[in-house]
Amino acid sequence: METWLRLFLLVAVAAVVCVSAEESVTHFDVKPNGQHSHHSAKLGSTTCVFSFATVGGTNEDWQMTIRKNGDGSHSCVIERPMKGSYLFFQKFSASLMGLELASVEAHAKKQLSASEYKVDGDTVSHVDGKFQSGLSALMITSKPSKSKEL
Repeated sequence: METWLRLFLLVAVAAVVCVSAEESVTHFDVKPNGQHSHHSAKLGSTTCVFSFATVGGTNEDWQMTIRKNGDGSHSCVIERPMKGSYLFFQKFSASLMGLELASVEAHAKKQLSASEYKVDGDTVSHVDGKFQSGLSALMITSKPSKSKEL
């Protein structure tokens, strides 16, 4: 009997761990045509939106991962997987619609200086005159929600 109880508890704990973080992954092309473009993805009622304009080179395959974390916060990772980008970003912004941002990490060949972008509520965006046109990964995380969904 004790073995069955242990097995049941092990399966129950594994199930809780598996559902504590949900995620959705989408792929999109970043086209260096200088035109304003955007990509969005949804996980439940949460939407992540990435807007940008780029020049130089050819199309790149990018990926957006939106995740609900165990503490009720949400993360959105926008990146060129497996390699850096050689495109020049004229501008960018990313938001977790309606969720106040708690943290931002932005990378090109190295981590971007905090002076290159600004955070305003649910959105992070480039700073004109400070942003140096490099971006290969961006992660934004919201503050944990006050009431966890069941």
